Amino acid sequence: MQFLIKFRQKSYLAVIILIILFFLLFIVQNTEQIQIIFLFWSIQLSRALVLLGSLILGIFIGTIATIMRGMWDKTANSASDMEQTKLQNRVLEQAYEKSQRITYAELTTSIADLEDANQSISVLKTEIDRLHGEIEARELIEKMIHHDLRSALIASAALPESVLSDPNLTDKQKIIVRLIRDSGEKMLEILESSLTLYRIEEGTYKKDFETVNLFKIISTIAKRIASSHSNFEHDISISCMDAEGTKSDNFPVTGDKFLLYSIFMNLLTNAVEASPRGKPISVILSKNESCSIAISNYGEVPESIRDTFFDKMVTAGKKFGTGLGTYLAMLMVKAQNGNIELNCSTPGMTTVYVHLPKA
Repeated sequence: MQFLIKFRQKSYLAVIILIILFFLLFIVQNTEQIQIIFLFWSIQLSRALVLLGSLILGIFIGTIATIMRGMWDKTANSASDMEQTKLQNRVLEQAYEKSQRITYAELTTSIADLEDANQSISVLKTEIDRLHGEIEARELIEKMIHHDLRSALIASAALPESVLSDPNLTDKQKIIVRLIRDSGEKMLEILESSLTLYRIEEGTYKKDFETVNLFKIISTIAKRIASSHSNFEHDISISCMDAEGTKSDNFPVTGDKFLLYSIFMNLLTNAVEASPRGKPISVILSKNESCSIAISNYGEVPESIRDTFFDKMVTAGKKFGTGLGTYLAMLMVKAQNGNIELNCSTPGMTTVYVHLPKA
């Protein structure tokens, strides 16, 4: 590396010496005197000085010309830049004016749309207020009707009991009176269920839970369903297991007695209606982490409604089905902090599981 540096320095020195030698040779070869005449004066100079002077003069004139040309080009470029800047400013001003006109037009359109929206909101608010008034009036009328119906049904359900105490009634008359009594009680239960459903859906249901023997309630329901059919051919078996796995006739749960009655009346009625004639229906009550009740019957729920089995107005295969039984049962179970689910894993069978809090 140092060798290259030294070689480069010596090369520069050799070139400079060579140029000086050529310059001296040029002067020696052109020492001849020449006479220069201009107007009234003349001068004698060596040819070398004349040539050098001409060269220097040419370089000077060329430098001056280059400088002047650069100044001219700079001036021209400045003028061109100024014109271009003016043109750009004019274009920007036109674009700004155009955007302002567009913005003003859009703003005018937006204001008109906003006024239309405010007018529509005002009309909608008036309509909502009118609907609220109609709903309040309808709710008041429904409450009055429910109250009057409930009073009439309570009286009609209690009257047959006093008639049954008459010793002069024949057996056939007693059967008819009992049917009247059962129909009145069923109508009263339907009315109470609809009121309870309304309160649960509106969020006004007041929980008043107590310890209830669910085995007794389900047994009563099974007997009532069997007695309400003249040719009842189903065998409803009820199996109750306590925490130790032994059979028992006591199955305490925490809940509302009326709600529990309505839940299992709906579920057992559904099981009877869905089961083929003569096929048994089983109800198994067991305790684990919660109180579990499994209602199983022959016959499968159609696949088209399995995912929506507990939704409102969902029914299939029933001539007079309303689709409210399972929906009502689901609402009442959840109102008692429980859970309900459908199981169709066994071919040809349907099982509904109800889980309720322990007593």
